[in-house]
Amino acid sequence: MSKSITVIPTRSEHTITFKVDQYLLPHGKSLTFSEPGAAKLHPMAQALMAISGVNSGWMMADEIMITKDTDVRWATVKPKVMETIRKVQADAH
Repeated sequence: MSKSITVIPTRSEHTITFKVDQYLLPHGKSLTFSEPGAAKLHPMAQALMAISGVNSGWMMADEIMITKDTDVRWATVKPKVMETIRKVQADAH
C-alpha cells in the first residue's frame, strides 16, 4: 500500500516539508536532527540522515522538514527522501 506524502515548498530553496498520512510523533512534540546522535532517537530521523545530501531535519506530528546540502540538487535528494519515508513507515507496521 502506497503511503501518501505531500511535498510543501518552504521559503528556503534548500528546505522542503514532507507531510505524511500518519503521526510520527505525539501532537505537540518535535525532534530536530542534524547529527547522528540525535538521529538515533527515532528510526525515521536515523534513516533520513543516512541519505547522502541530507543536511538536517525537523520532525513533528505528521511533517518532516528536510534541509539538503547546498551543493546538492533536490532532483537528486527528494526521490530518496520520499522512498525512505515510505520504507520506514511500512517497516513500522
